Amino acid sequence: MKPAIGLLAALAASIGGAAAFDVNCNSNYASYYGQNSARNQKALGEYCKDATEDVIVLAFMNGFPNILLNFANACETTFEGSSLLHCPNIAKDIEYCQSQGKAVILSMGGASGAYGFSGDSDAIAFADTVWN
Repeated sequence: MKPAIGLLAALAASIGGAAAFDVNCNSNYASYYGQNSARNQKALGEYCKDATEDVIVLAFMNGFPNILLNFANACETTFEGSSLLHCPNIAKDIEYCQSQGKAVILSMGGASGAYGFSGDSDAIAFADTVWN
């Protein structure tokens, strides 16, 4: 599970590094990224060049606490010997987005998938995994 921690840590850290996103503002602009629904999805970093973007929601983590990620055609390779996605381009683009003051968050759940917790302690332990 170590490789997941790096990607998840980058995602979680992006919340604290955002300068353009304002939690007190009612006009933040959020976009949903990662499922290529219009069949013309660009790299994540391309969207972060747009000054109107404040929040990018990565879609999505569709399995937890056993981590499954699905970013459609934005990332299709896995770590060797694992089914966990390896997304160096997304990781690099998250850093770029952060440098542009964008909040990058991870959508957890989805239309289908295997997710949920058996109790509060499982949920707390998983939150610690994502945060760290």
